[in-house]
Amino acid sequence: MIEVKNLSKQFKVPTERKGIFGPKKKNFLAVDSLEFNLEKGKVLSILGPNGCGKTTTLRMIAGMLEPSKGTAIVDGLDVRKCKHDVKSKIGYMTNNTSLYDRLNVIETIKFFADLNQIPEDIYKPRAEQLFDQLDMKNYLLKRIADLSTGMKQKTSIVRTLIHDPEVVILDEPTTGVDVTGQSVIIDLIKSIKDSGKTLIFSTHQLGEVRDIADQIVCMKSGKKVFDGTTQDFQALNSNKNFNEIFMELVNE
Repeated sequence: MIEVKNLSKQFKVPTERKGIFGPKKKNFLAVDSLEFNLEKGKVLSILGPNGCGKTTTLRMIAGMLEPSKGTAIVDGLDVRKCKHDVKSKIGYMTNNTSLYDRLNVIETIKFFADLNQIPEDIYKPRAEQLFDQLDMKNYLLKRIADLSTGMKQKTSIVRTLIHDPEVVILDEPTTGVDVTGQSVIIDLIKSIKDSGKTLIFSTHQLGEVRDIADQIVCMKSGKKVFDGTTQDFQALNSNKNFNEIFMELVNE
């Protein structure tokens, strides 16, 4: 379903050296020759410390960022050649929730349903089901500007799923959400998994990974340091828990 082939992304970043026209820049390899395969209907978790390239990787798979080298194949479509078609198959939620402050929750979801050309009789029952699953009914008429971080996160998840995508990509979906809200979101992720959709998510909560993921890719400094099942991950050291194994991988 998803093949990541030699995927790389290079950025130019400012240095301390100054030239005539301001700070000079050097090349920074955020993702370096990343490869993995994910079968249809499976759940992949991408792990790694901040700055390891997780978000850059997800943005390239979703067609939001052009790779410097390599590519991703989504359901047979090359993201570099068929970007629009790939985007139509994917629901992508960034870790930086960007919503329109002046709209309320219902207006926000309607706006994104209209962008995806979804008829009202289809998106409305779908939205109501998601509102129920995420326990959102009490603030549907609140403006985005008046919502807490957790409420915005839930709204962003509904926006991501409203067009019923075949592939769901969630970048740290429980960030900024309280314990109760995290539980609700995890239950939704499990229901996405049970529905047979292909799912990729990044997180710092390793308990979520152990409970949900079929496959784990662990990254460090833009490179892959592990790729295997959750059972393979635990088997790296059966005497240690997920957190300890993760720390060993990224600190080697």
